[in-house]
Amino acid sequence: MPPKLHGDIKGLELAFVETRRRLVGTTVPESVFFRMQKHPGSISGCYEDAVNGFDGNLPALVEAAVLFVKQRKLRASTDPIRTANGRVYLVTLERIQEIEKALASVRGMSRAKVLAGLLHLFLTQFTEP
Repeated sequence: MPPKLHGDIKGLELAFVETRRRLVGTTVPESVFFRMQKHPGSISGCYEDAVNGFDGNLPALVEAAVLFVKQRKLRASTDPIRTANGRVYLVTLERIQEIEKALASVRGMSRAKVLAGLLHLFLTQFTEP
């Protein structure tokens, strides 16, 4: 005989509502990809923290994106490029879109470059004194 079903689920009606996430990603050197995987929350957590830790300095973000792209190209032969996709909360995606919109006048700027710049700013804060 199967067990009887029991318990009050009234408080759990919205348990899955806040878990909706959206896919974001960019290409990164393999060494950065592995650093992102080791981050708490893995790649998705790394994106969340990079976006949430951004202080709003748009010139610094563009400079970081340019540096990230240059370094990625220069190291491509020794540090293969990987695609780092992660899922972020809707509010985080809206913040990324807000940054994209603010940088729309920068030629060649894309969501991937915005993410690359955010990652560069976020990851270098732990390696620089």
